[in-house]
Amino acid sequence: MPGVCGVISRLGASAADVQAMTGILSRQPWHSATHEVGAQFAFGHVSVQGSSSARTSAVVSRGPCTAVFDGELYGHETAGREDHARVFLDGVLDRGPEFLRTIHGCFSAALWNGELGTLTLITDRFGLRPVFWRRAQERFSFASEVGALLAGSAPEALSQQGIAEFLSFGQLLGDSTLYETVKAAPAAAWIVFDTRAGTLDVRQYASWTASTASQPQSYWVDAVDAALAASVERVSRRSDHLGLSLSGGLDARTVLGVLPSGVSATCVSLGIPGSIDLRAARAMAEATSQKFVAHALNGDFLGQFEPLLRQMVALSDGHYLDQGIVLTTLPLYRSLGIDALLRGHAGELMHMSKAYAFSVDDDALRLRNRQELIDWLWTHLTGYMIGGVDPGLFSTEMSADIRDRARAALERCVDALPEAPATQRIWHLFVTERVRREIAASLQVFRSFVEVRVPFLDPALVQLLLDAPVEMKIGATLQSEILQRRCPPLLRIVNANTGAPMTAGPQRQRLSSLSMRVLAKLGVPGYQPYERLGLWLARDLHPFLRATLLDERFLDRRIFDRAAVERLLDEHRERRKNHTYLLQALLVFELGQRLRDSA
Repeated sequence: MPGVCGVISRLGASAADVQAMTGILSRQPWHSATHEVGAQFAFGHVSVQGSSSARTSAVVSRGPCTAVFDGELYGHETAGREDHARVFLDGVLDRGPEFLRTIHGCFSAALWNGELGTLTLITDRFGLRPVFWRRAQERFSFASEVGALLAGSAPEALSQQGIAEFLSFGQLLGDSTLYETVKAAPAAAWIVFDTRAGTLDVRQYASWTASTASQPQSYWVDAVDAALAASVERVSRRSDHLGLSLSGGLDARTVLGVLPSGVSATCVSLGIPGSIDLRAARAMAEATSQKFVAHALNGDFLGQFEPLLRQMVALSDGHYLDQGIVLTTLPLYRSLGIDALLRGHAGELMHMSKAYAFSVDDDALRLRNRQELIDWLWTHLTGYMIGGVDPGLFSTEMSADIRDRARAALERCVDALPEAPATQRIWHLFVTERVRREIAASLQVFRSFVEVRVPFLDPALVQLLLDAPVEMKIGATLQSEILQRRCPPLLRIVNANTGAPMTAGPQRQRLSSLSMRVLAKLGVPGYQPYERLGLWLARDLHPFLRATLLDERFLDRRIFDRAAVERLLDEHRERRKNHTYLLQALLVFELGQRLRDSA
């Protein structure tokens, strides 16, 4: 997928070193590759023609320094300019890490200093444009995709640590990948490889803090409202044709309500024909006088599942857990001419009662110390993965401490967080790990077709949300207050997650939610979810699942026990247990390995 790549070697580098990598990154006819080669470095860059970032990304030089920059900067420093790569290089050379701490943007970059013989690898505050790296003696290489980094190399040893994390949490943590020598760059990365000294220094130029300041509720509402409005205004600039992925839920609705006056966005919504999601999204677009385009999933979607899953695995190197439904919408964004797409990722930070495995419940509100926090996180983050199976899933050839490895990784991530009350640290972990490894992977899939901007992932806004009182950011309090100020009509439109308007009281919302579940089970048109992966894997997709996970290629990897895998499949098919996400993870892992086998 689009991004950066490069090779640094004291012994010299050549165009061939990066051409193989850009060949992997360039998957579509609208992908465009460029190369820059010096005595000891070779850089490559792949952009999406017609996207906003294609105009701002480039390879630029100043004196003995050359930088490859992929992404965008938001704010006054680029007002009226498209040469973001130049702004970035000048800022880093003149001010160093301090420049990076003061800018807004979404980017990855590498800076070669021929005078000093150093390569500096840099990512934005959230690591939203992933970069992977490996070091082999005198050679340091990096790429936006693991497959590109491994292009042309000998088979790479799998990482037991990476496998343990992926199957425990459905994502990887820290710098882990599924391969021993490949590492993921951190958010706010400042990684320096010195070719002369032979040293590698992995640091971060910024980190999050925790505040204990006590402020009234009005302060937090005012501050969050202002920060979100400023972020939406920044990411709405410099777009010939802005798009918004709009569902019937809460997060994209809030972005829509905060769009600056006079800004137009094409709202695109995915759903089953006649669904509450599509109806609510259309009503919101009409209430704000924005163009609306529905992408309805037709009845043959299940027949597309396998090729879509394979495409998703190819785009993410088997490091991202997703069934690929969203891939059906991506060509639509290009056909509509959208050059920058707004998405509501990380809006969960404002309502963490609905944040997937991170969802804050009553037990989370009672956490008192580190140990209780780790116990709660372990239970919730693994519950839908290996938490529901016995240890015998793994073969005797695999290390017996798979769970111990995963738990130790979780503890390291928690211990790296700033000191704060235990419950507050759930928000911090969401930002430092889920955003960087799961949300970033999702955004990269979109970026293969169109540039993506995420208003909720703004440094000033996120710091406020990390500091705000827990009780204000569990439910819809903050977003309701913001919409009441900015766009009250959106409050009166049904929330597709509850079946009731946001103005409804708690009792009506509970009754509406119950009614929606009943109607969905009865198969009433308009109430069926567009994704029923668990049921599909138990019925229509069971033959595909069984053929893949009991195939000799899968079992010969000597990672999983055959009898345990068969038991897993039978339990799910007979609906005795729900192994949806774990089975999906096994599928993604195996399909990813087959791609590597054929590379």
